[in-house]
Amino acid sequence: MLKRVFLGKKDHLSMSTRAIRPTEEGGLHVHMEFPGADGCNQVDAEYLKVGSEGHFRVPALGYLDVRIVDTDYSSFAVLYIYKELEGALSTMVQLYSRTQDVSPQALKAFQDFYPTLGLPEDMMVMLPQSDACNPESKEAP
Repeated sequence: MLKRVFLGKKDHLSMSTRAIRPTEEGGLHVHMEFPGADGCNQVDAEYLKVGSEGHFRVPALGYLDVRIVDTDYSSFAVLYIYKELEGALSTMVQLYSRTQDVSPQALKAFQDFYPTLGLPEDMMVMLPQSDACNPESKEAP
């Protein structure tokens, strides 16, 4: 069912922006902005550290297991996310990049990891760029 829902929505999704800040407890505070029909939708979430470095859970978003599976520590990170959505469990892989133009190294890391989870290729999508929620594209007051 989740596959059918995602496939029906994937062509209407756009790239989001995120500001990530470490917390004193070893977690992350993540501020997300998603383009929507009525402007930018904002969400703040706390990624709570679990066990080893790069391992988190995010109760507010239903993320039961979040792991940073690959990173160069300066320009990209590939995340594995196991979550519960509307009572169903699902797996996601996300590529985070400091720029909208993703490096070939980052894209290769994402594309190499994705199939190791048994996820079907038709579920992989590179979201189109959007300046709708980019702070640099907004005019100063």
